[in-house]
Amino acid sequence: MTSALETITVIIRSVGERTESVCRQLILDQGIEENAIFVIREAPFSQAMRVGFQIGLAQGRPWTFCVDADLLLRPGSILRMVELAEEQPENVCEIQGYILDKFFGGPRIGGIHLYRTALLERVLAAIPAEGVDIRPEYHTLQAMKAAGFPWVLVPELVGLHDFEQSYRDIYRKCFVQAHKHAHFTDLFLSIWRASAAADDDYRVALAGFARGIEHHGAVRIDARSEPFRVSLDAFGIDEKAAIAPADWSLDQVERIIVSWSDPEMYRNKFPTRMGLVPPPPRPVAPVQPATRLARLRRRLGTQGLGRTVPYAFGWLLQRIGQRIQRIVAKP
Repeated sequence: MTSALETITVIIRSVGERTESVCRQLILDQGIEENAIFVIREAPFSQAMRVGFQIGLAQGRPWTFCVDADLLLRPGSILRMVELAEEQPENVCEIQGYILDKFFGGPRIGGIHLYRTALLERVLAAIPAEGVDIRPEYHTLQAMKAAGFPWVLVPELVGLHDFEQSYRDIYRKCFVQAHKHAHFTDLFLSIWRASAAADDDYRVALAGFARGIEHHGAVRIDARSEPFRVSLDAFGIDEKAAIAPADWSLDQVERIIVSWSDPEMYRNKFPTRMGLVPPPPRPVAPVQPATRLARLRRRLGTQGLGRTVPYAFGWLLQRIGQRIQRIVAKP
């Protein structure tokens, strides 16, 4: 009998992230076989999408799991995502969950994409030409949705995003965020400024974001682009040392997720953690009973005077009888 984990081809999309080898090891540690994991290093991102989908089609397994190399998966997350995918209608092309993002301050949507391999030919055809959209995968999924093949968001937090990244990658990503997520500027600046003194990741993030705001040209999701180049001399820091797969474990990822406390700014902006948790129930206003006069008016309108008068007289006799009974029952 085929296990659920044997139905997946895993595509790790990498641009040389510091956590690439750790990302791969954490996937192996969840029971995925080595021959089902492929690391691709294509650029720009739209080309990485194409190559990954082509590998998924060639492998022929029911599900193609695309994960960015800057994501550290929590225990059991792959199996859980497959279980949720199997529950979806056959026209659903993809499901995705939530990631705990260091620079957003809490959970957000993104980082992982579990595609139905049988629909990947259609997905490939929907990928936009390079430069059309700064978010090519979102553009593709919206096109699939319009064609009758929707994607589904499930309330499952699958891992850590952008933890342990190199300073150069942080600078590049936050440069892009100034264009891709400019509507979250207040959130970013609040969290990053408050944390910069204790964590150089946030110092570099602020610099990349500021440089991105200054940049008025087109921005492509391409790690090779000239605007992303940065000298760390200005920060007085050296690039981080390489990280080894043995430096991290599934248990370590889980501990960080469980102990994480969302910053106040994030909690205020996203009280449901971007939809990961249901909103608190709204207080239900007590239903006020209709007044006797209002009930009589309704009855008069629906049943007429001839039937309403005897009804009202009977009700009055009943109330009188109840009152007499209470008086008689008193000691």
